[in-house]
Amino acid sequence: MVFTHPGVLTAADISCVVIPDGCVGLPTLAALEQGIPVIAVKENRNRMKNKLEELPFAAGKLFIVENYLEAVGMMTALKSGVAPSSVRRPLEETRVSSGENSQVDTPSVATEESGR
Repeated sequence: MVFTHPGVLTAADISCVVIPDGCVGLPTLAALEQGIPVIAVKENRNRMKNKLEELPFAAGKLFIVENYLEAVGMMTALKSGVAPSSVRRPLEETRVSSGENSQVDTPSVATEESGR
């Protein structure tokens, strides 16, 4: 069988697809169909004006980034299992507690008037 031959890539070998923003072709549609994450790069200007957000990507499978450096960061986060929402701004509020019954106090903001 062809797919078991060494050196032949299958969808299982692809962790994500990086494309120019607005570009829809067979690789993008195949990734969409097979649940492979797609990273679209705005910096790469092209004549295609498709709105990728309108395609039926599953949640967390389409990422639009500004440039290729950010695309590499997104690829690294995905490969490492880091949720992209945990490192993109605005960050959600973090609550810290030291036990079951402890309360979290909001730290006071230092001002010149308070002397802190």
